[in-house]
Amino acid sequence: MLAFNVAIAVALAATLAAVSPTPATAADEVSLRFEAPIVVEQPGAFVRLPLPVSAYTQARQASLADLRIVDARGERVPFALLAPPAEQVHAREATRPAALYLLPPRRPGQAEPGLPIEVQVVGDRITVRRAAPAAAPRAGAAGATSAAAPAPGWLIDLGDPKERASDELPAHKLRLAWAANTPPFTAAYELALSDDLRQWRAAGGGQLLALDAAGARLAQSEVPLAAGRTAGAGRETRFVRLRWLDAASAPVLTAATQVFARPERVRPEPPVAFEVPPIAAGAPDDAKGALTYDLGAVLPLADIDLALGDAARVAPVRVQGRSRIDEPWRDLAQTVFYRLERGATFDRPPPLSLPVRVRYLRLVPDLRSGPLPAVPLAVRAPLASVVFAAQGTPPYRLQAGSADAPAGALPITTLVPALEQERARLGHATLGAWRENEAVARAEAWRQRWTEWRPALLWAVLLAGVAALAWMVWRLARSPTRSG
Repeated sequence: MLAFNVAIAVALAATLAAVSPTPATAADEVSLRFEAPIVVEQPGAFVRLPLPVSAYTQARQASLADLRIVDARGERVPFALLAPPAEQVHAREATRPAALYLLPPRRPGQAEPGLPIEVQVVGDRITVRRAAPAAAPRAGAAGATSAAAPAPGWLIDLGDPKERASDELPAHKLRLAWAANTPPFTAAYELALSDDLRQWRAAGGGQLLALDAAGARLAQSEVPLAAGRTAGAGRETRFVRLRWLDAASAPVLTAATQVFARPERVRPEPPVAFEVPPIAAGAPDDAKGALTYDLGAVLPLADIDLALGDAARVAPVRVQGRSRIDEPWRDLAQTVFYRLERGATFDRPPPLSLPVRVRYLRLVPDLRSGPLPAVPLAVRAPLASVVFAAQGTPPYRLQAGSADAPAGALPITTLVPALEQERARLGHATLGAWRENEAVARAEAWRQRWTEWRPALLWAVLLAGVAALAWMVWRLARSPTRSG
């Protein structure tokens, strides 16, 4: 009976040993498979290391939790991940011309001056052209009035809002011009705005001036506008009526320029640019004629572009993406890449904005436009940086490559409490070439083989245990029964 119990214990011990995981390495740095030297180019109390694409590729965790920084003695160096600065929208001042019409003198009994233009309204579209010459005396390009009957002011046409570019905002001021030999003057005015030349709303007033002082000409030529939509009408202001309070002292205007803001998206730091060659097709889910690209890791993207080679070509495509090879493709965008010959030059569209996080991209062509050339994909990605405290013994190394390592980075506010004040004083570093830790590579290879063989070993141990138990039962059954 003792032998029977021993056999059962041995079988259980062998089974537990077969299913038990291999012990983890105690030292955290030994469990990281890759490392690269950090070259500090500009020293500082805190040093910023922009992460290249290779850092994302060598890391086993998409969150970069397995990154570590160590010094020359292998001691941990505190660091934090610094996300790339967010895209900012700046308003750049731009101009476009405005049409300038001289208002005719007010006739006796007329409450408001007439219009120096002929208007044609078709639906919600207003077409404007200058009235017959008799409606306004000639004076230069814009027209002028006689000294005996000065014109009360000017009508300014900002243009049809539907004809403006999509990124052009309504004008917020006018910049007026007059002849260079105009005598010094000050001229007060009042404004009225309209979008249809029928209903006008008051928009305040101001003063234009041109004065000589200390041998220089001081001029105020700008007229602020209440840019935007006409209250209650839902349409943008198109017409500006400028009426002089004292027409006799006012200058003769020669041009009007409307000033507006054009929003521009600006990144404080340019994204990292690189090219990715297409990978071989042939997977079951590959679309016909599609090009598939592996970025090497899950990356945050800014935009992509496809260089179509030297020949003129138009290529409408659907852009698809996924983060893992076993995920289904999902549609991200539709665009047309093209290269059109324009004499000695070629026209190409701007890169396709694609603010997503993916690893794999697929371009699926419209088969009616022909196949896509197997060319690299130009990618720009706003990648994170590492900020570390310059402590310990340099040189420093960046380590990565563990699927189960706990997060090694501190919160950026913990490492650098006054980040905005410290940002201008941050040092700068670059990353050298990666090398593999051979001990970790051998350990991972052994664990991989052990994982593959474990089911077979487990079944072998279980079958051996069953055989041992059967043999013990058979021995017990054949042993003679002792008499009392």
